[in-house]
Amino acid sequence: MDDFRKLVEIMARLRGEGGCEWDRAQTHETLRQYLVEETHEVVDAIRRNDPALLCEELGDLLLQILFHARIAQENRDFDITDVIASISEKMVRRHPHVFGDARADNPEAVSLQWEHIKRTVENRAHPSIVGGVPREFPSLLRASKMSKKAARAGFDWERTEQVLEKVEEELGELKDAMSGTDPGRIEHEFGDVLFALVNLARFLDLNPEVAMMSANDRFERRFREMEKIASETGNSIEAADMATLETLWQKAKKATS
Repeated sequence: MDDFRKLVEIMARLRGEGGCEWDRAQTHETLRQYLVEETHEVVDAIRRNDPALLCEELGDLLLQILFHARIAQENRDFDITDVIASISEKMVRRHPHVFGDARADNPEAVSLQWEHIKRTVENRAHPSIVGGVPREFPSLLRASKMSKKAARAGFDWERTEQVLEKVEEELGELKDAMSGTDPGRIEHEFGDVLFALVNLARFLDLNPEVAMMSANDRFERRFREMEKIASETGNSIEAADMATLETLWQKAKKATS
């Protein structure tokens, strides 16, 4: 706790008279981008399986939380003590199977209990079953959250094969739209394909956002390997024809994971 208090004091010093002018100029609004960036850097450290980097990035994320709490304290809204008390009370309240007499024997039961407590005990119900998912979420994550909420209400398929059929149906509608000249319809159908794939990910017990991040990383590794192979043979990616690029791509796939 001494280290935590020291960090709280450092933030107060940075925001105080004679502190850092950049830190003193920040608001909740101006800090939003840094909060998002630090969160993504934590996720990246987890993907890299790098404990030292994860430790560092978690510290950066914690600093953002303290930053917002300090601003709120200056505005006389709340302070970091209130933040800690609030989350402590919430964790006990939402885990009655740990701190009380309730039963929840598997992760899905815990999740359902969590949602029930939010709607009833905390009175955080939304007019719509699929409400409460922030629009600021990455699109794939938001689609996943909304489709899961709808599924819990019974609006769902019964088997993975049915979801695959839906994906194929949406692909057919996209192909049909592409035969026309309406960009709006093409975008509409393309979005439906993505949404169907998000539901397929749910049935496969996959997180579509994580899967997409992994695919992005894989593409980057392979393209960098293509550039390396081309350079070693005295060639240039930009000057290569399609057949050469395909050959380089296949070599890069074999050389990387």
